[in-house]
Amino acid sequence: MAHRVGRALCAAAATCALVLGASALASAQTLSLTLSRTTIPFASADPDTTPAITAPVLIVTYRVRGNPGNWVITLRASGDLSGGSATIPVSQVSWVATPSPPFGSGVMSATVAQTLASGSGNVDPSRTGQVTFVLANSWDYSVGTYTALFTFTLTAP
Repeated sequence: MAHRVGRALCAAAATCALVLGASALASAQTLSLTLSRTTIPFASADPDTTPAITAPVLIVTYRVRGNPGNWVITLRASGDLSGGSATIPVSQVSWVATPSPPFGSGVMSATVAQTLASGSGNVDPSRTGQVTFVLANSWDYSVGTYTALFTFTLTAP
């Protein structure tokens, strides 16, 4: 089985850097996962006028070949958004994804990988989904740049 795992470094009011790694094992099954860009920016905004900050759409491209069973794309954060000594709970970041199915909406977690999309059988040729991340804005957040690592994983157990 060959698969690519994407990791996005996310920062509120800044950017997110995408790191793609690959590992390969000898098998007929092939999994592929790519993200459209290397940033997921949340702009600064007044919480009174903008209670939710929407990042630009992220395109997720996936392909599953030689798969007789189910597949799933999960998303997990490394921890809360942190900026110096200040933090924002990662649960303040949610997403809306289309098309549904196979994609669904959710809330970020650092403890449990959340399902972004799932299906069964092969996906060939590649298909895409659109993911929009949303940060719940609040006056409780200290001014600064916050980061967290988001890991996207495609598996076919």
